[in-house]
Amino acid sequence: MSTFAIGDIQGCYKEFRSLLNEIKFNKNKDILWLAGDLVNRGPNSFDVIKYVMDLESRVITVLGNHDFYLLASYYKVDPWPHKNNNFNEIIDDPNGDKIINWLKNQKMVHIDKYLGFIIAHAGIYPKWSLEDINFLSKNIEKKLQGENCYYFLKSLWSDEPKNWHEELSEDEKLTFAVNVFTRMRYLNKDLSLDFSIKTKPDDLKIDGKCPWFEYKNEVLNEFKMIIGHWSTLGYYEKNNFVSIDTGCAWGKKLTAIELKKNKKVKRYQVTC
Repeated sequence: MSTFAIGDIQGCYKEFRSLLNEIKFNKNKDILWLAGDLVNRGPNSFDVIKYVMDLESRVITVLGNHDFYLLASYYKVDPWPHKNNNFNEIIDDPNGDKIINWLKNQKMVHIDKYLGFIIAHAGIYPKWSLEDINFLSKNIEKKLQGENCYYFLKSLWSDEPKNWHEELSEDEKLTFAVNVFTRMRYLNKDLSLDFSIKTKPDDLKIDGKCPWFEYKNEVLNEFKMIIGHWSTLGYYEKNNFVSIDTGCAWGKKLTAIELKKNKKVKRYQVTC
């Protein structure tokens, strides 16, 4: 049995299936981790999500910001910032409700203590302990799966609060956590979230901003972190961190990594 992680697919079904062939994925014995953003920019979001659903227990998916856009579109959340996304093929399908229910039941974060890996779409906040991550992710998942999912989604479309402190209300903590898990790239010196830039660190000319994974983080001392989300960063591996969104939807590559012992990974890619 092998465990593979794949970066942001974003509706690129043809490339997704090609990459599965490249890694010789066996759905009867292998495990697939998906780093979120299954849908949106590519041409075949419906085919991607249906194929993933059919894998059942052989796949573990964490939610990305574009997956939240699909949920917001389905629930007609207003206001929200991405109304130009076209999810009609999924929402209008006779099994659309089933697809959305499946999506609502996916994870924010997955932690494998045996393998020593943790995966989230965008990352984890440097101040958080493993207990904080588990608590916040489980509470977000409960909100998505609950009867008041619409009101929870409606509360999320904000860049505030930008900094973490224990005096935040429960709702503020969950909004902050969703932004960390699905949108975070850079932090300011005071560890506040900065959503103003998406470039890779080598291109950054602004003082006082740093990639979140460059800050001291006790969880990354114990686990190797896998993220998607940051296509301008591309494939990037350093210490206990690996980024695997390589911009398939932008005509670049789709990347898989095989998770090995001692937190080693083996990379596979197909051209998009």
